Amino acid sequence: MQFVSEFPKNYREFSIWELKGLLEAYGGIATGENEDLLFFETDKPLDIIKRIAFSKRISRIIDKKEFPIKLQENCTYAIKEIRRGNKVSMINEIAKKIMGKVNLNNPDRKFIIYNNENFDLIGEIIYERSFINIIDQKYKNRPMNHPSSISPLLARGMINISGAKEGNIIVDPFAGTGTILIEAGRMGIEAIGIDKNNKMVEGGNKNMAHFSIKGKIIQGDFSQMMNLNSIYAIITDPPYGRGSKIFSESRKTLYKNFFTVLAGMKGIVAVFCLPSEDLLDELRNYQNFIIIQRLRVHSSLTRIVVKTFPS
Repeated sequence: MQFVSEFPKNYREFSIWELKGLLEAYGGIATGENEDLLFFETDKPLDIIKRIAFSKRISRIIDKKEFPIKLQENCTYAIKEIRRGNKVSMINEIAKKIMGKVNLNNPDRKFIIYNNENFDLIGEIIYERSFINIIDQKYKNRPMNHPSSISPLLARGMINISGAKEGNIIVDPFAGTGTILIEAGRMGIEAIGIDKNNKMVEGGNKNMAHFSIKGKIIQGDFSQMMNLNSIYAIITDPPYGRGSKIFSESRKTLYKNFFTVLAGMKGIVAVFCLPSEDLLDELRNYQNFIIIQRLRVHSSLTRIVVKTFPS
């Protein structure tokens, strides 16, 4: 089946790589893209839409041979049109080809028209992003929070970029408050956390228990992940603050040691954030990688999300 995903504002590249990771996990291929949309084929759309975080909406592409579409008795529908340039609206034309009752407020089925200068496309919406559904409301009263905690949305997206799925094991060697582990657990992926800071270990484990997530964060440094077996991917957001010091070492030394450990772990995917271009240059000395996207957090911080490939 053929589908189209619409990018959310300011997250085009992240959205592309997240969907490609989910296609890797469940089967399928990306077939093309433009400024606003990614086209793909898969036989497992429901597996993808239950996990995806960085798609505004996903629709099944309707072949024009399917028209006219006769809806079941009492089934209602609505049509949304996204028009670019000076194109004439197609809503009336398509409405004539759908046999059913219109309900703009609460339709049973939703159709969408992408009406652009270079092409037009009609689809049936199967997914629309809702933060209420993606972000667990338990985050509002989790036992421990921290200003540097990664957002649940970004954590979820990074896991999806890795291609991990149910039955795989991921590790977060800078687990902190446990957000990456929690999001992995919510998607049925086993996760192991490591953190040097005893306070973070205690608070992160309380957070995981708060979400009823199995597993735990162990106290130790990131090199301990080399002793773990059957790891599919490393997903992490290392310390980034100017004052972040682990083992009384400078930030750059910390990252160089982290890169060295990563390079020694053969056959494992890694998705993580870097806070500066100089660390990106340093990573080139250790591994092949792609830049997923530079995400601006605030005026003094940009997270550079990267993905390394198994060596």
